Amino acid sequence: MKWIENYRVNSHDCDENGKVRPSLILRYMQETANLQLRALGPSPEQLISEDRAFILSRINMSIYGELHAYENITVSSWACESRGVSFNRCYQIRRGDDLIAEAASVWGLIGISERKIYRVDDITLGFDTDEPLELDSPRRVHIPRDITLSLVGERTVVYSDIDANRHMNNTNYPDMLCGFIPDVAKKQILCIGITFAAEAKQGETLKVYMAENDGTYYFRTVRTDGAVNVEAIVMTDEW
Repeated sequence: MKWIENYRVNSHDCDENGKVRPSLILRYMQETANLQLRALGPSPEQLISEDRAFILSRINMSIYGELHAYENITVSSWACESRGVSFNRCYQIRRGDDLIAEAASVWGLIGISERKIYRVDDITLGFDTDEPLELDSPRRVHIPRDITLSLVGERTVVYSDIDANRHMNNTNYPDMLCGFIPDVAKKQILCIGITFAAEAKQGETLKVYMAENDGTYYFRTVRTDGAVNVEAIVMTDEW
């Protein structure tokens, strides 16, 4: 079943051009999913009490239009048919009749202390599934072999990045990555795909590697222990 919430866009979610930033678009989506879990179960608080949490494995988000301060939006989120250890979930944002953004995501249910990975059959959700979205953006992040990534900077994970799981919240990654795109304020973000490989805890300094090809930016972030943190693709157009 689709869970629907209505929001009024917060002015502090906007960039220098008055457009809502990609991380905040993703945050409206995930807040709606959290509210469905909180209402119908299992809630995030219940999962934490059981030493479990849903962790994002990968997401691809397509952005079709702009959002601005104080606009009214309708956000829907729903679980899709899942199997194995992959929990599938989709999202849509509309402003009136206009479709603004869509996303499809894959989550894992993790034992926080033991790092156990639970299967779909190991948990009962309080809601039914609905049909998945078919997006034009790539379902998986693939960095072509002929693309050479170069170090473009570092990013230290700070207090404002982390959440109750004690690592950088996944909704912060789109803005972090876009911050390394030259003249990003002059570009339109068309889609973002991120694959999450390893968490980044507070105090961790990530090395950010990037390459660009015809308006598409490829990223890899690496922790100090050499582990890949995320790989991502950001497709842009001139604004």
